[in-house]
Amino acid sequence: MIPAFRADGYLPVGVHLASEAELTIRFGSTSARRRRLVLRVRRWIELARQVGALRLLIDRSFVTEKLDPDDVDAAILLPQEFPQQIRRGTDAALELEQMLLTRRPEELFGAEDETDWDQWLEFFSRTRESDGRSKGLVEITL
Repeated sequence: MIPAFRADGYLPVGVHLASEAELTIRFGSTSARRRRLVLRVRRWIELARQVGALRLLIDRSFVTEKLDPDDVDAAILLPQEFPQQIRRGTDAALELEQMLLTRRPEELFGAEDETDWDQWLEFFSRTRESDGRSKGLVEITL
C-alpha cells in the first residue's frame, strides 16, 4: 500500500510497491491532468509486462500531492533478452525501443542491468528542490 504523503507533499523515503490499480486510483483520478498522465503510465505498464521487464519505477510530480503534476517519469529494468525480442520483431519490444531511442515520450528511461537501475533509483530518490531532500518512489508490481 502506498503510504500517506509527508507534510512537504512527497512520499516517505523508500520504494513503495503498488499495483496498477492502486497507482491509478491514488494518482490518476483527481484531475484532468492526472487522468491524461495515468493513461501514459498504463501504456508503459502494459509494454513492460509484454516484454517481461523486471521492474518499473514511477516518479516526479505525478507521485506527489500536487493537484496538477508537471510530469511523470519512469525507469524500466529491461529483461536480458530484450535485444533478442527486438531482433525477432516483437511488437511491444519495438514500440518500447522506439520510445527509449527517440526519447518520445521523454520521461521514460531504460535500465539495461541492475547497475543502471540503481543509478536511476538514486537519481529519482531526490527532489528537484534546492536542498535535494530524499523522497519516496513508487514501483509497479509487474
